[in-house]
Amino acid sequence: MAEPVKGRIHSIESMGLVDGPGVRTIFFLQGCPLRCSFCHNPDTQATTGGTLMTPEEVLAKAKRYRPYHREDGGVTFSGGEPLLQGEFLAATLKLLHDNGFNTCLDTSGYGDIRYYDKIFPYVDTILLDVKAFNPTAFRKIAKVDMQIFKNFIENLWTYGFKGNIWLRHVMLPGYTDNEASMIQLIRVIEPIANFIERIEILPYHTMGVDKYKALGRKYELEGLPPMDKAVAKKYQILANKIFALYIHSSRYNRKVESRMSTENNIRCELLPPEQITALENEFKEIPLIHDIISASSETMWTHFKFFRVNKGDFVFRTGDSANYMYIICRGHVKIFHNTADGREQILYIYNKGDFIGGLNVLGGKDYLYMGQALEDSIIAAFPKADFDRYVAGSPAILQRILLKSFDRIRWAEDLINRLTTSNATMKAAALLLRLKDNFGVPSKDGIRLDLTINREEMGNYSGLTRETITRKLGEFKDMGYIDFIGNKVIIIKNLEALEDFCF
Repeated sequence: MAEPVKGRIHSIESMGLVDGPGVRTIFFLQGCPLRCSFCHNPDTQATTGGTLMTPEEVLAKAKRYRPYHREDGGVTFSGGEPLLQGEFLAATLKLLHDNGFNTCLDTSGYGDIRYYDKIFPYVDTILLDVKAFNPTAFRKIAKVDMQIFKNFIENLWTYGFKGNIWLRHVMLPGYTDNEASMIQLIRVIEPIANFIERIEILPYHTMGVDKYKALGRKYELEGLPPMDKAVAKKYQILANKIFALYIHSSRYNRKVESRMSTENNIRCELLPPEQITALENEFKEIPLIHDIISASSETMWTHFKFFRVNKGDFVFRTGDSANYMYIICRGHVKIFHNTADGREQILYIYNKGDFIGGLNVLGGKDYLYMGQALEDSIIAAFPKADFDRYVAGSPAILQRILLKSFDRIRWAEDLINRLTTSNATMKAAALLLRLKDNFGVPSKDGIRLDLTINREEMGNYSGLTRETITRKLGEFKDMGYIDFIGNKVIIIKNLEALEDFCF
């Protein structure tokens, strides 16, 4: 019989509060390939020593403390470098996940790559430590090649990771305590930007110096004073601001690139008159076309423009003006947008008889999404000028449009509930923007929200737990985005920063 896999555990913390969301049981694993100048746990670096434990023993220990975890808490693996014990970590994470534990991994991205695709599908949150921002500084601080770290973040999604990342950087006085370094930090982590939920700048401290003396080792940063906590907090706010601006600009650039790339694909051609005549009876049976003609006159038929749209061609693109309402006469059209991580998210598929853009034309709103033919199709385009003149004054037609729109809204709400493309920061920011529309009143201090809902209801509204929404609001306060007056009043002080997370 094969020996059960075992891991070397340096120590266990039963109720950690800073290494992941909520209350955590933290297992510090023995062994680390890095030799960071500021390491405050040098006793975890050796790959020998520690207490041997099986995954089942870790599970049993975690179950003892489970009542304290509540909704947000769980188990965190730290070190040392947990990824160094890849086989043990993979087996333990799967076992914990199968038993319903939230899991967190504190790592620098250096370990046994053979097990990454067995580890990261079972990690909910990564605490990612970014040592430095260029190869020279990385080698000086961590004594390892930065390229390994870059390979790790560039390939993280291929290992099956679908969770969130808490980015961490230990700030050393005189090293990275400047704006240029914060800009470099955001550039370094671009490949994983869509995973990042929060950015923490941790002030360097000297609490580990005595451990080096006990081990008979020289402390490399001897004499370097601790980092001022207030200064570190200032740069944390700056880093988050730079990151929010990056997210905002990257989304805008994706929209522009998408629009530019699709312009050459627009090959919609008007149907010749003889084909329109041949198909007239068929098209007039389409309910909305029939209703529009009935509400005006038979001559309204000549106001429609009929296009042939080939498979893969675009009917409209993000940012296009709503100059027409489109009615599908033949074929299918998908409506989609690109998510924060660049993936296509289909919102709806329209069939013969369906219409697109009724509310856009009615409200004069540009299209926020793209419409693309799934097969060779024929589309009827009804001009906005005629819509305003004949449709806007017809209760029967407006009722048809609104009822169909309500069906789509219900579908969209269900879709949103199932999507996992936005992280807790984005959801919390979006919640505040929705509450602004419902409760917001301008004041001398910002936008005042006098709320009639509590934190638990705010969590339910945003798809987050009470603990998570409370934590995210606290982070926004620390960054100067909002402030509190008691439990029922929120002041939005930096609306633009919140919008950058959402738009």
